[in-house]
Amino acid sequence: MRNRSRKMGWTLAATMLAEMLCVGAPAQAQVKTYTPGEYPAPKDPPYKVNATVEDLLPIAQVLVRKPAERQPLEPGYGIKPGQRVLILVATTFDDRVLEAIRRAIEELGGKPDVLKTWTAQQARMTRNQGHEEIERFAALGAPPVSDFRKDVTVAGKYDLLLNGSGGPIPITSFGWEYIPWDTADKFMFSQAGLPYEVQHVLDQKAWDLLLRSRQIHNTDPEGTDMTWDWHPNFVGLLREEWPNYSVVLAGHISPFPLLISPKEANANGTIGGTINHTGTFPHILLTIRNNEIAKVEGGGEYGKLWQEMLESCRGIQYPGFPAPGCGWFEESSVGTDPWRARALKYADYSGDSWERGRTGVIHWGLGVSRNTTALPAVQKWLQDNKTKAGGGHWHVHTYFNTMDYTLNDGKQFRLIDKGHLTLLDDPEVRKIAAKYGNPDEILKEKWIPGIPGINMPGSYMTDYGRDPYKVIAAQLAEIKSKAQMAESQTGSEK
Repeated sequence: MRNRSRKMGWTLAATMLAEMLCVGAPAQAQVKTYTPGEYPAPKDPPYKVNATVEDLLPIAQVLVRKPAERQPLEPGYGIKPGQRVLILVATTFDDRVLEAIRRAIEELGGKPDVLKTWTAQQARMTRNQGHEEIERFAALGAPPVSDFRKDVTVAGKYDLLLNGSGGPIPITSFGWEYIPWDTADKFMFSQAGLPYEVQHVLDQKAWDLLLRSRQIHNTDPEGTDMTWDWHPNFVGLLREEWPNYSVVLAGHISPFPLLISPKEANANGTIGGTINHTGTFPHILLTIRNNEIAKVEGGGEYGKLWQEMLESCRGIQYPGFPAPGCGWFEESSVGTDPWRARALKYADYSGDSWERGRTGVIHWGLGVSRNTTALPAVQKWLQDNKTKAGGGHWHVHTYFNTMDYTLNDGKQFRLIDKGHLTLLDDPEVRKIAAKYGNPDEILKEKWIPGIPGINMPGSYMTDYGRDPYKVIAAQLAEIKSKAQMAESQTGSEK
């Protein structure tokens, strides 16, 4: 009897240890085996390492004519004659992009001033650094009440401030638009040069479809399989969280109520991937039950730190969430920019996940973030209650999603098919795109990632999932080498 008890004790201990070790160790997700042609093949745009101001000026000329709508993911500047504009960027911002935008503003009669603020160059990244997001994004919840950007703009009597790159735009008496293109390749491969009418119809159609839906289901070959409900009252909740936005948000439509986690959504399933805002991490798998993270598997250091964060806030009730805790599913933003591509410096510096806005890519967010720019009471709570999680949330990005909407009439609509946003094939969208050129070219994704085991030969976990940084760094090094060689050959022929 004693031996049996001892044996049972060891079995229980081994089981508990195995459960503990699943946090940080590579997650054994149900990822698919590579089948040629099953997913779109890898594709890279014609990167130009040595782009000139003249190369970028036509893009800037499109950008400055787009209406200024304070949409953080789809800036437009709407420049008018005589308008005073302050361009406020970091010292690391690409001067070629800056000069192209400045010239385009002047061409329309605007009066731009440029102010650069000193920013230290980041240390070069040499490994998976997605775990940095845990601490960095916990600090984003409660922005300071006083902001020197507002002070300098008002003091200078500017009409428009161009500054910033993400998150809700502050509410101000003057115009404020973001300027996220700190490198030439980001500027070349983004919605900056996409005709406004095309981007607008894509966003509007995606938004209108959501409002006619009652359930959403999404899968991805890296292990995601999520289902949740959509209710008509969610629109009212979004109007409170995001006042003055007709679409939430342009360029980044979230079929889950953005920065809200209503209990009625009843979200359940798994989310798997290897990339977030600050870099890559070994494959992680999150289990979601009733909108909340129930289990963290894998993820290396990212998974360990995320689990620690969840433990630290287990008994804390954050404003607006269904129950205590900081692991709430609150974002599933779908990119609507077909021209986005991976930034050339993605493997060099942390915090450069530019490609998340590409059509069909999903930016999953889980935590306790709120739109504090529109909710001063929440901002005050976060400032008064200093918790480890702050008011942050954390991410996983997925690239080969298949997302189905169940509409109110019971019919199914496939919004994303293996990473391809199907609205790009919509006859009305194509008709509008044809006004600006060849719709096949305008509506074609310029970039598709190459992931071993999914859309290129190899075993997903062995050749990619355990060390995604190694794969991506090698791919980008080859891309940059080829681009430099092509440009040098072109130069020698002149």
